[in-house]
Amino acid sequence: MHKKRIKIKSDKIKLKKILNNLGLIFIICLILFILYSKFFSQKSIINPFGIQILIVESNSMFPEFEKGNIIIIKEEKEYNIGDIITFLDDTGTLVTHRIIEKYEDGFFTKGDNNNTRDKEKVTIPKISGKVIYVFK
Repeated sequence: MHKKRIKIKSDKIKLKKILNNLGLIFIICLILFILYSKFFSQKSIINPFGIQILIVESNSMFPEFEKGNIIIIKEEKEYNIGDIITFLDDTGTLVTHRIIEKYEDGFFTKGDNNNTRDKEKVTIPKISGKVIYVFK
């Protein structure tokens, strides 16, 4: 009877160690992805399920976030005034600004640290996603 209890307890300890090691490996991989994106990649490095990780390249959204911060964006079905979105501008550059005006055919945006709104109207197909998290 005691041998079975000892064996079950021993198996639980082994399983716990394996799960702890897998969790540690996952955390290390996540940290490596973030470090790689911050220092080596200028584009998104992860895009599963409509989620992207990007590096902020200007201070147009200061103090919300600043150059060098990492943001996570996610595709949404709907966007509203106040949402911070990442979109492709007319030159093909990714821009992350706040929606300040909403119309049936698109949005006008503005960087929090800018004095004027952006000149071009942003349409849904140009939007990559909404900012859902910022690593400062």
